Amino acid sequence: MTKYQYIILGLVFLLVISVGGCQNPLYTYEDGRVLVGGDGEPIILTDNPDAANPTYAELVAFIEQDTTDNNDYLEHSLIGYVCADFAEDVHNNAEAAGIRAASVSVEFEGGGDGHACNAFDTIDMGLVYVDCTGQSSSDKLNIHLEKTEEGYEFISDNPESWDAVAYVKVGKEYGLIPLGRANALYYNFYQEYKQKWQAYRQVLTDFNDSVALFNLEVKGRTFYEGSPEMARIEAWQADLEEMEELLDDLSQELGNIWFEPKGTVKDVRVHWGPE
Repeated sequence: MTKYQYIILGLVFLLVISVGGCQNPLYTYEDGRVLVGGDGEPIILTDNPDAANPTYAELVAFIEQDTTDNNDYLEHSLIGYVCADFAEDVHNNAEAAGIRAASVSVEFEGGGDGHACNAFDTIDMGLVYVDCTGQSSSDKLNIHLEKTEEGYEFISDNPESWDAVAYVKVGKEYGLIPLGRANALYYNFYQEYKQKWQAYRQVLTDFNDSVALFNLEVKGRTFYEGSPEMARIEAWQADLEEMEELLDDLSQELGNIWFEPKGTVKDVRVHWGPE
């Protein structure tokens, strides 16, 4: 049986500071306000005039080797590092590698904290949003399932990657799929993916419940070959094996990481490098 892992990403925030007078060309502004990182310092997007739009494969290759997502999410007045900082570093690293990139600000319905990610205008797949925001050290946990006599037990370990394709559409929830599992980029694919994860969780719950009942049923009892009771137990065991195969199939299709949706998108602002 394969291992199943869950990662829950909390909502991270985007900071802005109101400014007056002339704008500094090094900074990024929205409605006259400068975007700042977790330490209160302005976000500076370094553009490369020679950067070009990548293919989707080139983008994936870059994101996979970029280590920005390994950084810890920090809320501290002096050394803060939040979603805007992750997006800044991914942008600057991409531009330095010759890949044209954008930093993206996302506003959610209901007010509250916004979010930041990145966008790339790929040659073959069009606009792609990528989110490489990591989490704090205490929250960086993979939760996988380890088989026991009672079903499966949750075990925590460290994650390998926080890179994800972001599905961003005004009026829809901000969804994420791990980079290696984003087999399509249209929003309906994310919705289908989410539905399959929900189905997986339900199958998993049903499986564990049935295993617990099965163990209670057979504990300390003897069943004789050819008896109706033995036939019932064998049929029950076959059902459990079929459910386990379904869990394996879902794991192969969906991967082993789930990112919790962040909220309903109200507005999206894309800050590009040189045109």
